[in-house]
Formats: sequence, C-alpha cells, structure tokens
Amino acid sequence: MSRITGVVVALATAAAVLSGSTADAGTGAAAPPTASLPHEIPGGVELTLAAGDLLRLWAAEDHGAVWSRRYDAATSAWGARAVVLRKKNLLCGDVDARTARGAVALIAECDRYGWSEDQAPTSSRALWSADTRTWTSYRLEGEAYEEPGISPDGSRAVWPESDGYVTFGPAGFSRHALMTPGQEYTATTTIADTGQVSYLYGSFRRGCHLVALTRTGDAAPSRQVVAFDTGCSDSDLANVDSDTTLFGDFSDPAQVTVISRADAASPWGVTAIAPSSAPGLDRAGGRRLPTDFVEARGFPLLALGAGRGQPIRAQAYDPATQTWGPSTVAYDPGGRTCRWGDNWIAEPLAVVAVTVRCGRRSVVLTTSDTVTWQALRMGRHVPGISPDGTYVAVPGPSSTSVISPERGVVTLPIGVRGACDVVVPDGPGGAVLLTAAGRRRGWPTVLQHSSPTGWERLSRTNLPTFAPTCVAARSAAYDLPYRFDIYSRWAGYTVQVVQRGSEWTTWRSRS
Repeated sequence: MSRITGVVVALATAAAVLSGSTADAGTGAAAPPTASLPHEIPGGVELTLAAGDLLRLWAAEDHGAVWSRRYDAATSAWGARAVVLRKKNLLCGDVDARTARGAVALIAECDRYGWSEDQAPTSSRALWSADTRTWTSYRLEGEAYEEPGISPDGSRAVWPESDGYVTFGPAGFSRHALMTPGQEYTATTTIADTGQVSYLYGSFRRGCHLVALTRTGDAAPSRQVVAFDTGCSDSDLANVDSDTTLFGDFSDPAQVTVISRADAASPWGVTAIAPSSAPGLDRAGGRRLPTDFVEARGFPLLALGAGRGQPIRAQAYDPATQTWGPSTVAYDPGGRTCRWGDNWIAEPLAVVAVTVRCGRRSVVLTTSDTVTWQALRMGRHVPGISPDGTYVAVPGPSSTSVISPERGVVTLPIGVRGACDVVVPDGPGGAVLLTAAGRRRGWPTVLQHSSPTGWERLSRTNLPTFAPTCVAARSAAYDLPYRFDIYSRWAGYTVQVVQRGSEWTTWRSRS
C-alpha cells in the first residue's frame, strides 16, 4: 500500500463498529456498508461463521499453498492450520471468500509456475466446502479473480470467469457462457437458493450505468440497467450476499454505493447513494483543505474542509435519511495557511483525531459528539496510536493530551521537546515517551512514563544512534502495526513502542 497524505479513511479492509463507548455520545452511528464484507488479512480474508467462530483463509507467503485456520468461540482457541489447496507448480497469491450457513465458497487466485501481483491470474481455482474441512475444487478458465457469491442456504455458489461464470450446486460444478456487452472493469455475481444467478457489471455502452443480467441455468438472461453517475468507473464492485452488492472505493466509505434488491424476484436498484454525492454536503473548494471524509468507530461519517482563508467546518452524515447535517466550525486557524496533515490510518480509530498542519506546526482536531471540537497543539511532533486504535496521544511542546472513548481528552502537564521524541498512549490517562533526553545528537534511547510530576524513566533501549543529528520522527500508521520512522538525512530506522506484559519496550524493524 502506498503512503498517502489525506484525512482519516479506512483501508479496503472493513472494521466492525464498537458499541458502548462514550465516544458514540448519542450519535446513533451505523456501521458502513463495507463492514459486511470479509475482513482482509495478508493474502486472504477472515470470515465470521455461526456462533462467533472465525475462519481465516490465506495464500502462503511462498505461494505454494492455500491455508485455513478456524477459531472456536466456545473454547476461545484457534485450531491447527490446514491445507485447503496445494498442487504441483500451482502458485497462489490471494484468496477471497463468502460464507452462509456454515458453508464457504472460495476463490484462490493462482497461476502456473509463477505468481505476479501485476498480472491477472489465469489458473485460479473455485473451491466450496460445507464444513470448512473438506473442499471441492474446480479450475476457472481465463482471467478469474473476482470474489465468489454464495446462496443464503450455503448449498450453491457462483464464480465469475472469462466469458461467463461457474456455478456449484447439488450436481457439482457447471460452466456457463455469458455475453456481457459493454463491460468495463470489474464484475460480481450472486446466486439464489433456486440457482438463479445475477451477473452485475459496469457498462459504458449507451451511457454510464450498471447492468444486471439475471437467469437460471443457461436460459436467455433478463437485462436490467441500474443508472447512476459512476456506474462505469474503475471502482470496486463486490457482493455482500445474494441480494446486496457494493460499488465504489472500498477504502473510503464516502465513495460506496449500495445496489440491492428485496429478494430474487425483485429488480436491482440503488438503495444507498455514496455519501460523497448525498444532499446537503458543503464541498470546500480550498486547494489545501478540500473536503475530505473521516471514519471512526462509533461515529457517523464526518466531512471536513475549508475554503481559502476560511475556518475548517465539519458535517455529520445521516445514513437513515442519506443526507448531511448542518456544518459547524471545527477549527479557525486565524488566517494562517493550513493543509491536511498525514492522516492515512490503516483502520478506523475509536476516536476522532485529524491532523492539520499550519506552517511548521500542527494541531489535532477531535470531538466526542461531532458538534463541539477541540484543537490540540502538537507543534512539530506526530501523534501516537495504541495498537488497537482505541487511544491517541498528542504530544505538544508544553503538554501531552490523550484522546479516549472513556474520558474524552485528558491533558498531561508535561510536554515533548526533542525533534525525534515520540509518545504512545498508555490507557486513557497515561503516556509513554521514547526520548533522547537531550543527548546522543537527538536519537531516542530512553523510555519514560508520564506521572503527576513529569516524565519518569522506565528503561534504556538498545536502539542505534548515528553520527548525523536526528532531524524528525514520522508516524507510520498507514498499515499495521502502528509505528514510527526515526531519521536523519542519511540514516534512520522504523520502531514500535510496545507493552510486553507489564513492561514497555521497543521493537525495531529491520530492512
């Protein structure tokens, strides 16, 4: 994943909305549509099965096999790793899957003799299992890499492939040719308990729209056009279940449109527009602070932006009415020139924390109710995030703030001075500092913990120091685990500040 500067958005991976925190503050936040998609893991996905069990499916790092591992919620234990697919000279690089009633439909994206992420796979496999232990496999023809669909009762499945699709049912696998005139980019397929298949794709033929071809068996399909402005754009298109699909940029919930139907006998239609196109949005035209969208667990989707020389204003999205609420002032920089800071976060946080950079100094904007906002001074430093994304520490020159769902903002009367010093939260009311303590040319080597009287030493680290002076620390939160880049002009490293049991320590990434 490339490193991007912008406002907090989600990874193409979806996160479950947490409940019961005070950060919700009566906002009635609903989970984004993408929360219903499987959770992405390296090389594959994690599915939620019945009774809270989990199933991880992924391609091996050496691409030589596809693995599974099941979590038993009753015993709170993971089972042993099991082989799902392994064949001589077949190399698989990614996995996607859907589940219903305990059954699983899976696609293994594979090639013969080699694997490249830059090329569409041409030897992919369709797999189905009734119990996640025994798998039935079938080779897909041509380029095949879209996710499967599964029927509500789990007995049937469908996989798009070149020039058509493959189905699985009581009689086993079956290949079906299908003409898709005007198809652009991705497609998705769904299947009903009766075996009825819908093939949906974006089309640029006679206008930009989504086409749904529906049939049972090899009968002539019925054709339906679902019109919306971005229907033929190069975007993600995926099924959630047999009657629901999503279209748009899944890493940004503001760009996702829901296309669904009431049942297999009903027509497809847009049932939730992309929030970025919803009525009431005040789009900011400023070049440095254009409207961007913020996702946080337990909060509605937020939009922030400012015109040139204007205060930053915020709005909250109401998915029930599919409209944006009134705007409120989140921050007035007082005429200073500002731009968005580095807010690319791997997964949605449990708090709102948006960095704004004004000249060489930054502030972090936060709110607990989407109406009243605070601007926390951070100077030239960067925020620190707890491993689970629940807490955010904001180091300032004279004080350090911790943002939490439980307590909102807690301000510690101790600041951070060193250019390469970094802070991570320790719960809702504490923080841990990795600091140079004014020595070793600014390279941090000491861990300290917050206390009512100041920073108290915990331990010395074995982090390296270099001859050039350390010049800056940068937050590396665009993927997991959250960490920091510490560097001078010619040297540096990436480090995590982590808690192991009751002790804090550092973990340096090695290239």
